[in-house]
Amino acid sequence: MTAETNKKTSTSTEIDVIREDIQKLQNDLKDMFHSVGEQSKEKLLESKQKLEAAIKSLQGQAVKKFDEVYDGLREHSQDAVKKSSKQTEDRPLTAVFIAFAAGILLDRLIRRR
Repeated sequence: MTAETNKKTSTSTEIDVIREDIQKLQNDLKDMFHSVGEQSKEKLLESKQKLEAAIKSLQGQAVKKFDEVYDGLREHSQDAVKKSSKQTEDRPLTAVFIAFAAGILLDRLIRRR
């Protein structure tokens, strides 16, 4: 019976060693997943920061482009107003006739509806 008892004790000891190994593996896996999760969080945060920087840069470029276009339109409209004012001064009767014709045209368009 001692051989049988030795086998049971040996088997029991081997099972305990396997259990300990399984527990160590579980702990290692938990640590590994936690580490991977932390790395993923860091990468996500880094990507978020890069995206935010890119968005700010694009916003700055858009504002700059808008300002350029706005300034160009303002200058163009000021030139157009100056030209029309000069033409009105040079040809006042023509300007009155054009305004009268535009009024009649608008009147007819409004009455259609």
